[in-house]
Amino acid sequence: MEFISLIWTEVVIRPMTNSLVFLYAILFENFGVAIIFFTFIIRLATFPLTVKQSRMTKKMGVLQPRLKEINKKHKGDRQAISKETMKLYKEQGISPFGCLGPFALQFPIFIGMFFAIRDTLSTT
Repeated sequence: MEFISLIWTEVVIRPMTNSLVFLYAILFENFGVAIIFFTFIIRLATFPLTVKQSRMTKKMGVLQPRLKEINKKHKGDRQAISKETMKLYKEQGISPFGCLGPFALQFPIFIGMFFAIRDTLSTT
């Protein structure tokens, strides 16, 4: 477990903390402005993932009426519902876990951002 903590610190938190301190140094030594720019940079870096997640969520929302129709048609038959649902997803080119992939990548970045800000604030 200590190994994972070391990797998390060295790969995620330390570079983010160093970036935040660098922004603080070049942005008139104003920590508020540095945090705003740091947040903007992180959001810019994760924007493609956010767009992908939004598109997949929208596609899933469009399919909701058809999914309800499948549930009514095969009421009580879980296997048939699952089979028809997967068939619908395949026809539409949608992965049921398509929304989770981008989120799974963004979540550690935002947690790392929180730790970087917390660690930097505690030293000033």
